[in-house]
Amino acid sequence: MTEPAPVVKPALPFPAPRWEIFSWCMFDFANSSFTTVVVSVVFSIYFTKIVCGGGDDANFNWNLGMAISQTIVLLTAPLLGAIADYSGRKKRFLGASWIACCLFTAALWFVEPGAAVLGLLIFIPANIAFSVGENLTASFLPELAKPESMGKVSGFGWAWGYVGGLVCLFLCWTQISKGYELENIGGLRATSLIVAGFFLVAGLPTMLFLRERARPQPLPPGKGYLAVGFGQVLRTLRSVRQFKVLAFFLIVFFVYNCGIVIVVGNAGIFAEKEMEFSGTEIALLFILLQVTSALGAFAFGFVQDRYGARKTIQIALVLWFVVVLGCCLVREKSHFWILGNIAGLAIGSSQSAARALVGVFSPRKWSAEFFGFWGLCGKLSAVIGPFIFGLADKLSGSMRTAIGITTAFFVLGIVGMLFVNEKAGRQAAFDAEQAPTPGNA
Repeated sequence: MTEPAPVVKPALPFPAPRWEIFSWCMFDFANSSFTTVVVSVVFSIYFTKIVCGGGDDANFNWNLGMAISQTIVLLTAPLLGAIADYSGRKKRFLGASWIACCLFTAALWFVEPGAAVLGLLIFIPANIAFSVGENLTASFLPELAKPESMGKVSGFGWAWGYVGGLVCLFLCWTQISKGYELENIGGLRATSLIVAGFFLVAGLPTMLFLRERARPQPLPPGKGYLAVGFGQVLRTLRSVRQFKVLAFFLIVFFVYNCGIVIVVGNAGIFAEKEMEFSGTEIALLFILLQVTSALGAFAFGFVQDRYGARKTIQIALVLWFVVVLGCCLVREKSHFWILGNIAGLAIGSSQSAARALVGVFSPRKWSAEFFGFWGLCGKLSAVIGPFIFGLADKLSGSMRTAIGITTAFFVLGIVGMLFVNEKAGRQAAFDAEQAPTPGNA
């Protein structure tokens, strides 16, 4: 029996009106509070220094928690994307991940000194929910913007996200500025409640105004969404020869994203442990990071639309290489401030450009599924990267040595991007858009 066609889009405006694109960007604004405050500035340091007591295994435990959460996302992202496409419920899935992340983030308040296991049991599902939402919101991009403007739209969303992280960081300023000390446990724990409330409120415009453009398809007799989802993923895997450029880019993305995940997940820990930054200095550092990241994402969005994503990503990876090499060498705080701002430009441009490039290479009919594979590669890197870094840090006893290993990821990424053919990738997406199923063109 012939399987029914994938999602068919209803007659809604394309490209989307500006107010709807802005509502989509608001999810970037909202969820950046989690990565900024929980992952980078507060909970990562609180967990390693206070919950784990700063022991030899503290950094390893933190990176292990990140790796476990991303492994779960890795295993479920493509299937979830296929089901969301077929059922026409991407927005419902996005809403469920949003609520789950808010609830588990708020629950981090219960993590006290010595409760490392409880901390991981709460952080892991929070990080899973965040990552699922990140994939799903990205999958709306091909429905909202034309290929020639995806760079600007993605760049604006990413830049607006850094503004959101910055706003939430300001809201937590009083709690953070008192330092990462036992005397300030109450303040540090309270930041999780602030982040949860901010994420909940700031995410409302997306839930209210972003429109679902997918229509649910009737299920084949005797099959449920799970079976259909598995079948869709298998078909896409079998048809990978149609999307060779996308497949190769995802491999390159996996490699260099290992390095990005390591830096983002351990930046605050490195600043506190190796550079001896105070709570106020760390907060100020990440405020400047949010500003430069927003500038990088916004400005490089125009660069991408003019010169292409390949060159944009390569420039960003060169900046990343400079940052991680510098972290191995610097001893002065002033030099680290400079490196931090270069990192801001790099992360804003590299992440935004990668999301837009996947959108360009993805047929709109199967955007959630293809962004699920993007998420798979991203989460695989978030498993491998932190694990390698945590192991290197544990074996060497030096964060600087472990950071030095990260340079290899960026070098390989720079070289790999030389072989990404944007024109061929766009053509493959266009050809697949004309075919009834991914494998029948």
